[in-house]
Amino acid sequence: MWSVVRPELDAGKTFETCIERVRNPATRRCLTAIRPNIEVAATDYVEKAKAGELHLIQQTDAVGTVPGSEMVKTYDERMAKKGQPGRPIYDQIKLLPRGDRCPFCDHRNVSTLDHFLPKTRYPIFAVAPFNLVGACADCNRTKLDTAPTSAEDTVLHPYFDDVNDQQWLFARVVQTVPAAVTFHVIDVDKWDDVLNARIARQFNLLGLADLYSSQAARETTDIRRNLERHFEYGGAAVVRAELEYQWESRQQNRANSWQTATYEALAESDWFCDGGFSEI
Repeated sequence: MWSVVRPELDAGKTFETCIERVRNPATRRCLTAIRPNIEVAATDYVEKAKAGELHLIQQTDAVGTVPGSEMVKTYDERMAKKGQPGRPIYDQIKLLPRGDRCPFCDHRNVSTLDHFLPKTRYPIFAVAPFNLVGACADCNRTKLDTAPTSAEDTVLHPYFDDVNDQQWLFARVVQTVPAAVTFHVIDVDKWDDVLNARIARQFNLLGLADLYSSQAARETTDIRRNLERHFEYGGAAVVRAELEYQWESRQQNRANSWQTATYEALAESDWFCDGGFSEI
């Protein structure tokens, strides 16, 4: 759950590019006629996204005289399909997330574009750049045609929501054999209930607790030998110092990454620092 720089692409021009090879004269006339509709809707979308009010946008099954299925086709066959006029725009948007990492789960690689508001329910935004976000296939599949019905159940929009100035992702070490790390989110006092609810909903919707626990298990396994050497050198204090160093390094990069939360929890666990790491 991290922000992405919004694409500097005009919705109307993007749509015009996508339909430039439509050969059927009647279809092309109908599509060309709705460009003003798309531009007006684009302005409304941006305003509502900034205000956290995307749930107020009405679902439709057509744009003017153009059925929703034709708009979906414009995305599927004229933008997402290789060799088509809109494909360079598709590729440009897909490259926006830093490090090729999905902004919804902050873990898997970007492999597709996600329609923040699903194209089948909001066809007017089928090829709107600000409604298309580079994402992993798993998050895209999980979101599917889910449409927000309230401010609280609207997932975070990578182009408009930045929630990384405060820490809300935390972990704890479970003293088991093998040792485990579990994850949870907490409310941030300076934020309103709506924003805190959105973070919690996305965390649960995308199954991030299980995903992050699996990654933490691999991470702790990888660092076991390193911690054994630190323990041999100076005991729990030296192990904790190493874990705190790793925590601070990752925190400077992203306060709410699973790595940051993992190393914070490990460093704060007396049991883990005093040899619990050997139970991995």
